[in-house]
Parts: sequence; structure tokens; C-alpha cells
Amino acid sequence: MKMSLLLAILGISVILMISGCTQQPPAINQTIVKQTPAEQPAIEQPAVKLSAGNYIVDDKGKTLYLFARDVNGDSKCTDGCLNTWPIFYMEKISVSSGLGSSDFGTITRDDGKKQTTYKGWPLYYFSGDLNPGDLKGEGVNNIWFIARPDYSIFIADKDNMSFIVDAKGKTLYNFTKDSTGMSNCNAGCLKIWPVFYSRNIVVPSIMNASDFGVITNSEGSKQTTYNQMPLYYYINDTTRGDIKGEGVDNARFIIRPASVIKAITQSPAATSSVPPGIKVTSFPSNANGDTNITIRWEVSGGTPGEISRTAILWGNKSGSANISDYLKVSMVQTGKTLQRFVTDIKLPSGGIIYFRAHAIVDGTDIYSSEYQISIIQTGGGY
Repeated sequence: MKMSLLLAILGISVILMISGCTQQPPAINQTIVKQTPAEQPAIEQPAVKLSAGNYIVDDKGKTLYLFARDVNGDSKCTDGCLNTWPIFYMEKISVSSGLGSSDFGTITRDDGKKQTTYKGWPLYYFSGDLNPGDLKGEGVNNIWFIARPDYSIFIADKDNMSFIVDAKGKTLYNFTKDSTGMSNCNAGCLKIWPVFYSRNIVVPSIMNASDFGVITNSEGSKQTTYNQMPLYYYINDTTRGDIKGEGVDNARFIIRPASVIKAITQSPAATSSVPPGIKVTSFPSNANGDTNITIRWEVSGGTPGEISRTAILWGNKSGSANISDYLKVSMVQTGKTLQRFVTDIKLPSGGIIYFRAHAIVDGTDIYSSEYQISIIQTGGGY
């Protein structure tokens, strides 16, 4: 009996021990961490991009321009000129598709300011472009043009001469011993006068692409022609804007755009009997105060006349009796007659301004009639 009881107790103990060894460990509370998608980085807008019309604009869509007088690569737009043509500058240039960042650079102007360049041409805005996409500066005075990436021909204006250059400002020449549609420069001649050739011709708006063609010269190379005459570079023109080939052997000459020649030969300025004249062609008779307005005028006459200075003189007091009553002067411009000019002036907040166009042609001072603009004074409100 005692033995049976002992065996029973031992059996129960073994069962309890086995049960204790097989117990599951307590559950561990786990916190589920929800993963959130990584934030997408903001897409950087390019500093310059191509418009739908294939011209260069800034990140807000404002049109950028080139100045024919900047052919040397420095800016010839200074002082009052910058009121009408503000400079464009971005320290870091990022570009959209269709543009190459290597085509953009930076110059330090004579006034110490920095300016962005495209293919060596400084870039500007036009103050008359009030909205993105405006092109009001295109063709102004035949020396301001929208910046396009595909120009193959451009216009330079230097030393009172307009002439044809390539997109990077290298001067192009004709050879008077060439025949229409045929080059007579070969072998060693072509080492000194390399051919100019562009597959696609894109020109400023005052020129016609149809005036350009292509020939195959005696060496089997393709060569672009202008008015059927072959085009060349000059090997000694080492920097943009050089015209060292002008007059070489009395047979090599820079090329004036046909549109410029036509303006001279068909204008009254071509006859010496026509005295210099000046007239205002466009201005607003009234405008809001503290805004910019645009005035256009035309200078004619002379032989053709040398316009050494022209501008708008204006002030709040009529200058009918005394020209010195016009206390303010717009941007001063130069050129040759016949030529049309445009400038912007900022109106005061109220009153009336009086103005006249002024020019010096062949050393003679000429003035337009006096005009006035009534200023609409805008009141504040909520």
C-alpha cells in the first residue's frame, strides 16, 4: 500500500515537470511601424528654356534679346540704354531640352555688374515686354533681336557699319573675283579664306533666308552663298567681331545685309538735297501715373545723315519757348538716316508731361514738334 502511494506521487511529479518544460514563453508586444513614401524632391525649373516659338526665355517666360553692337562679346548697352534693355544674369544656369549649358557664359561689364551670355552675346530683357511671351523688342532699330538657339547668320553693328557674321560673331566675306554661284578661291586660297557652310539657314527678322543658297566648290566642299555669292571666313580674324579681311587685295569685303542697303538707297536720305528731319510716330496721349510708356520716332534726311545723337527730351514744364525747360533725357541712341527709334520713359504720379524728339544729324540740331501726355492719377483703395 505504501509502495503504491509512493509510485503514484512520483508519477504525478514527473507529469508536472514535463508540463513545466513545455510551457510557451509569454507573448512579446510588437509595435508595427507604418512606412511612409519618401518625399519627392521639388523639380528644379530651368533658368532658361525654349519657348514654343523656339526663342530663349527665362524661367518665367520673359523673352531674352541679343544686341548687334555686342559683336565683340562685351556689352555696348550702358547708362540710359539699360533702362530700356535691362541685363539678364543668373549665377547658375540650368537649361531645358534643346539648349546646351556650355553655350552660356558670364561676363563682367565695365560697370562691374555680371551678365549672362549666349554663344558670346550678352543677354537682355526689353522693358516694353510686360507679359511672358511678349516680343515687342524684336527688330528695334534693326539691331535688337530675340535670342534664338538656331541662328546660323546674325548681324553685327560696329564702327557705324552693319555686316553679316555667323552665330558666334565671326565675320563673313565676299570675294569680288568669284562669279555668280561659283567660287574662284581654291587650294592655298582656301587655307587663308576658309569656306562658310551651314546646312540650315536661320537669320534675324530683317533678313530673308531665301537670299542664301549652297554651291559645291572646286574642292568638292559645300559652301553657303548670299545673293548667289560664296561666303568665306578670314584666317587672321582670330576673335569675334574682327574685320581684318576688309579690303584685302582690294577684293575681299564684309557684307552688308540687303535690307540695310535697301533702306538707304530707297529712302529720301539718299539725296543730299533733303534736309534732316525728325518726327514722333507713336505715343500714348494719356497713361497711368508711375508706369512706363513707349515713344517712337523717326530721323530722316542727310546724305544719308550721320545721327550722332538722338533722344526724347521731356519734363513737366512746356519747352515751347525754351528747350532747357525739358529737364529729363531718355536713352541716347545713334545711327544713320533713315532710322526709326523707340524708348521707354517712366511717368511721374500725376500731372502733364511735355516732350520733343531731338537729334543731331550731320552736326545740325533738329527737334520735333512738342507733344504732351496727360497722366491719370490712380488712387489707393482696399
